[in-house]
Amino acid sequence: MKVVIVGNGIAGTALVEEILRLSSGKDIRIQVFGDEKFIGYNRVLITEVLAGRKTLSEIYIKRWQWYEEKGVRLEIGKKVERLFPNKKILVTKDGEFYRYDKAIIATGSKPFIPPSIKGVNKKGVFTYRTAKDVFEILDYARVSKRAVVIGGGLLGIEVTKALRDIGLEVFLVHILDTLMEQQLDKTASELLRKDLEDMGIKVLLKKVTEEILGEKKAEGVRFSDGDELLADFVIIATGIRPNVEVGVNSGLKVNKGIVVNDYLETSASDIYAVGECIEHRGKTYGLVAPIMEQVKVCAHNVVHGNEKKYTGSLTYAMLKVAGVNLFSAGEINEKDGDEVVAFLDNGRSLYRKAVIRNNKIVGTILYGDVRGNNYLLDLIKSGKDISEERPYFLIKHILPKGTTGVEELKDNDIVCNCNAVTKGEIVKCIKEGCKTLEEIQERTKASTSCGSCIELVEEILKHYVKEKPKRVNKIEVIKKELHPFDLEFKKRLEKYFSEGELENIPEEDRDVRLKWYGIFYRKATPGYFMVRIRVPNGRLSYEQAKVVSHISEKFCRGEVEITSRQQLQIRWIKLKDLPEILEALNRVGLSTLQTGMDNVRNVTGDPLTGLAEDSLIDTLRLSQEITNIFLGKKKYADLPRKLNVAVLGSQTDCINALFNDVCFYLSEKDGKLGFNLYLGGKIGSGGPKKAIDMDMFVEPYEVPEVFKATLDIYSTFGNRENRSKNRLYFLLQEWGVERFREELEKRLYKAIPSKGKDLVNKTGEREGIINLRNGTYAVCVVVPAGKIKAKDFRQIAELARKYGSRELRLSVYQNIYIPNIPEENLNPLLGEEIFEKFSTVSSPFTMHLIACAGSDTCSFGVIPNKSDAVRVAKYLSERLKLDIPVRMHWSACAKGCGQHGSGDIGFVGTKTKLNGKAVLAVDVFVGGSPTKEGFKVIQGLPLDKVEEASYLLLNYYLENRLEGESFADFAHRVGVDKLKVVLTSLLQEGECKLLKPESISK
Repeated sequence: MKVVIVGNGIAGTALVEEILRLSSGKDIRIQVFGDEKFIGYNRVLITEVLAGRKTLSEIYIKRWQWYEEKGVRLEIGKKVERLFPNKKILVTKDGEFYRYDKAIIATGSKPFIPPSIKGVNKKGVFTYRTAKDVFEILDYARVSKRAVVIGGGLLGIEVTKALRDIGLEVFLVHILDTLMEQQLDKTASELLRKDLEDMGIKVLLKKVTEEILGEKKAEGVRFSDGDELLADFVIIATGIRPNVEVGVNSGLKVNKGIVVNDYLETSASDIYAVGECIEHRGKTYGLVAPIMEQVKVCAHNVVHGNEKKYTGSLTYAMLKVAGVNLFSAGEINEKDGDEVVAFLDNGRSLYRKAVIRNNKIVGTILYGDVRGNNYLLDLIKSGKDISEERPYFLIKHILPKGTTGVEELKDNDIVCNCNAVTKGEIVKCIKEGCKTLEEIQERTKASTSCGSCIELVEEILKHYVKEKPKRVNKIEVIKKELHPFDLEFKKRLEKYFSEGELENIPEEDRDVRLKWYGIFYRKATPGYFMVRIRVPNGRLSYEQAKVVSHISEKFCRGEVEITSRQQLQIRWIKLKDLPEILEALNRVGLSTLQTGMDNVRNVTGDPLTGLAEDSLIDTLRLSQEITNIFLGKKKYADLPRKLNVAVLGSQTDCINALFNDVCFYLSEKDGKLGFNLYLGGKIGSGGPKKAIDMDMFVEPYEVPEVFKATLDIYSTFGNRENRSKNRLYFLLQEWGVERFREELEKRLYKAIPSKGKDLVNKTGEREGIINLRNGTYAVCVVVPAGKIKAKDFRQIAELARKYGSRELRLSVYQNIYIPNIPEENLNPLLGEEIFEKFSTVSSPFTMHLIACAGSDTCSFGVIPNKSDAVRVAKYLSERLKLDIPVRMHWSACAKGCGQHGSGDIGFVGTKTKLNGKAVLAVDVFVGGSPTKEGFKVIQGLPLDKVEEASYLLLNYYLENRLEGESFADFAHRVGVDKLKVVLTSLLQEGECKLLKPESISK
């Protein structure tokens, strides 16, 4: 049997699921037609797209693969024009014919525009119903300041709130004196009006719109009383009407809607209809809950024959209107002789009302707090006498008590009205192993639409999931109590800045929450702050560099640090100076947001991307697009832990790309350039780990959406208990590549092809004078360990303005490139005084050096680090001549900011005992490269022995290497035993350890 479904919205998709569930073992083929050029999406959530809180792909109900896996044929962008009941054929608008055995019409509704309003066809006048409407409104909103929304129903209020959220001045105009008159009475409407105005929305009631102002383009509205209101565009959201077009064309009986009987069959046999397009027993329905009831009856009758009857639905709605919870059921407006019981708390915007007739509840409104809605709905449905329920039946669920509302819910009580999910279904899901809200949402769809039932779902979870987490994550507790991006903390921040008194800042705010704003209090520099400045892909304009150097000289101690993630840091900042510093940075487009704690850190890339001869994909735009996804958004400022991202479009890996949580690595497949995806790389949190090959080829335009999907998965499923086990790497270890890849493809709504050929063939920093593909040059300014005087930094920026393209490029190896220098400017540039202090080609030990901040300025640092790194590099430069780079990476502690595990030789600050006394020391790693993680070979080497140990290792390498062999490859080839022999004579003193071979694999 072939079943066609005309309509691919919520009802149409639910029909497919229900028919598939009922048709096990039956030969039923399903074909679905949707006239929009999108996969079916949740129309309830289109306001989230308008407000920028979700993308359209995030509200798709199902993905393409789901239809393919289920054998369902999906036809999108094909409008069904007519059905021929006698021949059982349908025809599309394009003239294509399709056969069917049974058909279901689920075409929903269309906007109603009052014919009395003149000028509705002008440019800048919109309806609000579809994704197309949303995108057209967004295009207008981006260049507008003020909008008028006509219609105070649910859709009108939702679009008004969304426009306000994206920064527009918005007027909500309604013809009646009551907002949402189908769900609210005047008291509840007044509360809603007040709440909307508190959000900055201007509400005009009892206003009849007569005309859209403007000649060809909307310029405002004129009301019947003569008043005018100017605006840049107008949205008409004055209700909906059943979309009966296909019913009329097919000769079906149509009144207000397509008329159906109790079997939900139309006037033509084998043609059924459900949803907003139908009329049943003289009634139409526009809410999700009754539509889901119709879907279950209709699907049963299509599969098994007309057995089940639909007798109508009690009209009720559980909604979240502009962020306010609302429940409305039955007859909400009393008639003569009815009794009304009500509770009102104006201060808290709480309202509860019940309409009672013959001692039975016939209608109710709950505004602001919807607890007890199922109890009241059951009283309405059952017609139970409430004599024994008095006097507290209306408010008992909001009174403090020992039991929860969960205990009063019956298994068949609806918890999620949007998706018709009962308490029993949720409890069953929990008993089968679901332990989190996200897992419940994934399995049942509960709370995934309007979101008004999230609190109740969480209460059910708490009631049935008894086990407690084994360990409390202090940072998660702090975020849950008050997230740094919450309004309350932003107000605190203003207070701290205005007072300028460090002692007035609580420790949790000072040491944790401020880091979300890139402001770090360092106990190693008591009384002072450090600011970390985000520089995506390391590209810095002349103006930005000048401002940073000016700030450093005015407020700090005249030093600038280049970090190992291509960012800038300035230290020794007083609290009172922070507002002026942040404002100065903001004026030149620099941000400090989310450069610390549980956030996506700076997106790194080849500093000479788009310029170097082996740069095949320019990643500047991609780095910025990725940054735009998360920057300033609370949703992505609450990760389980930090997330490092690298986008490498060059054949030279000068950013240690594969030791990032998310890595897009240059590759080629079928003649196309793109990226292979690697996930889970890290340095700290249990030791260095190279990113895992996901066997996925990503084209450049797909990079932002793949990143966003990865970010969403990590945010949802990452471990939030043990901070030493909650990087992305550990989620991948738990899930495996296949499950993670499947989840990625599910969220992307498409399959991702297998990986291409990696094109990266070189590692390390580019040295000296570099030929660029545009015929100019880049000059490398070597900054040992990344520490530079502000006046020198400013002078280098001035040289970029004078000789280059007014920009600098910062490297992961903490050096500076001046790019785009014409050949005629090269010698004059190199003749400048600054190059007497900084070389363009330093020793291999200094050129390829990384060192994070040490104990002088970072409370986590165990050793001074930067000075140690420079000292050792100088020592080796004087004694060894290398013809191949050796990358030396220094981390002052085990957190790994110096990327020690990715270097040829890596050092990690620690302490050891020497003659019974604790002394500063390092653990030494060797062998880090894009193909392998570094492994620890020495533990607890006293700091004053590092020069000699490094010399012995490198000299042994020079004497025993193969032709062209890097130090990393050499270390893995010879193994830990031989390296141990080299160092034995040095390590007879003290108590440091040489690691055994078996420890390398741990």
